[in-house]
Amino acid sequence: MKFNLFPSWAQRAAGPEPLVEGTTGKSAASATLAGPTLNKEQLALVGVLHQLLQTLPQAYSGRESVKRLCQMILPASPHIRLVWVGFCQDDSDATIKPTAIVGQARSESDQWQLAKDCFDYAAPFTQIADWDAGRDSEFHALFAPWQAHPEHCSAKAALAIPLRSEKARMHGMMVFYADSQDYFSETGFASFQAFGHVCEVIWKQSNLSHLLTRQAQLDSLTGLLTRRRIVHVYEEAVAATATAVADEASPLSILYCQLDDFHRINDLYGWAVADNILAAFAKDTGAQLRKTDSGGRWNATEFLYVLPATDTVDADSLAEAFLAHFKHHPVNIENWSIRLALSIGVATYGADGRGLDELIHYATQHLRSSNTLSEDEL
Repeated sequence: MKFNLFPSWAQRAAGPEPLVEGTTGKSAASATLAGPTLNKEQLALVGVLHQLLQTLPQAYSGRESVKRLCQMILPASPHIRLVWVGFCQDDSDATIKPTAIVGQARSESDQWQLAKDCFDYAAPFTQIADWDAGRDSEFHALFAPWQAHPEHCSAKAALAIPLRSEKARMHGMMVFYADSQDYFSETGFASFQAFGHVCEVIWKQSNLSHLLTRQAQLDSLTGLLTRRRIVHVYEEAVAATATAVADEASPLSILYCQLDDFHRINDLYGWAVADNILAAFAKDTGAQLRKTDSGGRWNATEFLYVLPATDTVDADSLAEAFLAHFKHHPVNIENWSIRLALSIGVATYGADGRGLDELIHYATQHLRSSNTLSEDEL
């Protein structure tokens, strides 16, 4: 991931251009004005910022990239004892665990959660470690990890940089700990805010990547896996079965389900209601699956469920449970109560075939149906 937010460091570090003596004897400034002079500490921080903008790899996951960002910051100054980064939501616990935490001071505590209230600030803020102020002092919000043993605390000041998200319920914070109370006032906030901006970019890219992955893997209407993804899940389950020791090999089954006469629901209630019914059906079937099971939308009104560690007997039991559930529990959508008619078939890997096409073919040849959808049930 390469950014080009700043000119090259050579240009920034270069001193002001020499003054040119005019014909009138007066000195004329160069066309390019020199920026404010940076001290040694600021130069080191800006140098690291420029380096990470060029080299921070995009291939890392969001968590790993945030950790690498922190690792690149630390060598810039011997005064930075710790870098802490965390994220939370409105419904998160009262204390937040770090997403990344790097620095020599990490060994000074075993508890690195920070209070959720710290994430409410909209602007950077600092806190000074004044243990004489009492353990209930507000400054302890950022120094909470040392409350049990303040004598172990080598950090004297903390600077918290809020991280913004497009989602109102999401909050983030990047905290820098230094060994001098005057460090941040003397060094300034600019470089640390820039580090925070880079962290925001990583965070947003990670969220976007996660969203795109979910969209590629999940059916937008039902929330079940897409056809391509459920095939991949099946192939992974087969590979796990193939690599297992013969004595420890677990069975693998599939459950194929189709909604019968669903076109009549489209004709009677319209597409909007029909779509809501499909979503409700997927939710109801998902509630009956185990955490290890996976469900996918195979076609418009056909669904496939991959059942690891499930033999034919257990798969048959699940099929009967599906049929019984929808026979006695109509789907309630808006002002309608609609009883679905469905057919279900099961197939077990090895006994009924090995390829997914073989298993689906076997399942469709051995379908068992609920009561046929009738006019008085609509």
